[in-house]
Amino acid sequence: MAMIDAFYIFTKGGLLLWSTQLVKIKGNPIDGLIKEVLLEERVGETSAKVDSYSLKWKLLNEMDTFFVVVYQGILQMAYLESLLAMATKEFFKQFSDSFGNGLTLKRVDFDATFLEVRKKADREQMEARKPKGMKSFGETKKGQEVLKSREEKGLPTHEAKSKGGGGGGGDEEDDDGGEGGEEDSAAAAREAARAKLKARAQRGSVKAAAKEKEEPPSAMTEEKSKKGKERRHWDGEGRVSSKAMQELDFSKAKPRPENGGSGDDDDAALMKQKATFLGDSADEEEWQKEAEDVESLSSGDEDEEEKPEKEETGRVGGLFKTLTRSVKNLTGGATLTDEDLDPILASFRTALMSKNVAADVATKLSDSVRQSLVGRKTERFSSMTATVKQALKDSMENLLTPKKSIDVLRAALAAKNAGRVYTIVFLGVNGVGKSTNLAKVAYYLKHKGGLDVLICACDTFRAGAVEQLKTHSRCLDVPLFERGYGKDPAEIAKASIQHAKNHGHDVVLVDTAGRMQDNEPLMRALAKLVAVNSPDLVLFVGEALVGNDAIDQVTKFNRSLVDMSHDPSKPRGIDGMLLTKYDTVDDKVGAALSMVYVTGQPIVFVGTGQKYTHLRKMQAKEVVKTLLG
Repeated sequence: MAMIDAFYIFTKGGLLLWSTQLVKIKGNPIDGLIKEVLLEERVGETSAKVDSYSLKWKLLNEMDTFFVVVYQGILQMAYLESLLAMATKEFFKQFSDSFGNGLTLKRVDFDATFLEVRKKADREQMEARKPKGMKSFGETKKGQEVLKSREEKGLPTHEAKSKGGGGGGGDEEDDDGGEGGEEDSAAAAREAARAKLKARAQRGSVKAAAKEKEEPPSAMTEEKSKKGKERRHWDGEGRVSSKAMQELDFSKAKPRPENGGSGDDDDAALMKQKATFLGDSADEEEWQKEAEDVESLSSGDEDEEEKPEKEETGRVGGLFKTLTRSVKNLTGGATLTDEDLDPILASFRTALMSKNVAADVATKLSDSVRQSLVGRKTERFSSMTATVKQALKDSMENLLTPKKSIDVLRAALAAKNAGRVYTIVFLGVNGVGKSTNLAKVAYYLKHKGGLDVLICACDTFRAGAVEQLKTHSRCLDVPLFERGYGKDPAEIAKASIQHAKNHGHDVVLVDTAGRMQDNEPLMRALAKLVAVNSPDLVLFVGEALVGNDAIDQVTKFNRSLVDMSHDPSKPRGIDGMLLTKYDTVDDKVGAALSMVYVTGQPIVFVGTGQKYTHLRKMQAKEVVKTLLG
């Protein structure tokens, strides 16, 4: 028999109906499965790795029951699927009448039946492993092509004899036919190779002729040299004058007397930056009057959601209306099958991908909905459309709803009351807007919570990164802790936290250098920064514009942090996400769904503009409403 370690049958409510352990199980992989997969709406995946065990499962919707096989090492998927299918079928046949709602059935006797199921699955596996007879040339794909070409040419095929029939004379004819077929195919291959060589030679001659007509390289070089950048003279000619020193001093944008400037910090450049990020007083007053901590994504009235669907005439009633038109007529009491759901879920998957949901996530979400609906009966007065729509909404809302509460303001205030500094590290790829959104969070904590914020510049790699944070710090009137360029970011962050403790700052916001997810040295430096300083919150900053790339970015960042942790027993990954440029994507908000699905971590904030007040909390219902149309 194939070696499995254990088999479990339990209800969706968590009631264990039957189990068997063929080998002693270490730990509790079923608890891990429920917490990490089933509660995260990942039913459609049907397999997972928990601790040192591999798990594969099947959901019986008619009884809301999970069948889980636990094993180690490598087993054939076909065998596991066959075992689960047979066990499910036998369990349903044996207990469907007495099952009811599953609450009255405390324990079932499935031992003898399961033993028979295992024996049957093992027999099928042995049959599948038996070697099959060798195919004749006529039965192969190549042989079929040769026979077809001979038929077209009017030549005898000897097809009947090529399959092993006939006596001695027939065998000779069969050999001749086979040799003739092989000769024909070899000749065809030679002709094709000659044609390719001729075409390549022709292309080469055309390219050579075109190259001769081009301008000589000397003329091109002269043109480029004319457009070159003028060289700056750093050492001057002869003695260095104070004027030359002043012209070459780019360390500080100080006003020049010859331009009519003054020595005040609040110069025209600073006022311009404040106008860009802060806006006018009306914007700040409106933001201050918001009832919630950070205004939600709902821009309209709540009554908007309660409007009856009268707007369907004259326009398609949203994405879901398009997907379910073909199954409107199936009403209450209908049992949902794969055939009913296939067209809906195929269109649903395509539509999600068009809204920036990663292809892998769209497929798994569709499979999850399928698993939860196949075999289920619709309610008495409910159509299939309503049933599938509700399942889609529930799956997506459950996925986007945080499984743990991350309220940054509340956590920072709690840390302040406990007498410690609250630290947030911002990380992500290049150019997503980490520094600007860090400034937004600083503005939010300062004005909503009255907290004393310190910004720490740990991007010691990108030119101008420290100067960018200086601009934000002056606009926000928030102190900046920096040590210039080329230093160790982990040590700078450590020094900034100590500085905050000594000088009474409540929150430290750590800005890090943007890096591509495949750059191992920079990822290792980032993992070191997180491991050395143990921040309260690690926020991944990503763009709402990306689709499939969102999965690659967030997965590799999270994996790098976990794999490169200094203490493998306590790995530290991403705690939450901040999605930028959310105002630019219209209804293509699928990156939010992709990132949450991959990491299992919530989106804490979304950035919706350039100003400091353009920061929102993510509302799961609003995203689902946008995706479903």
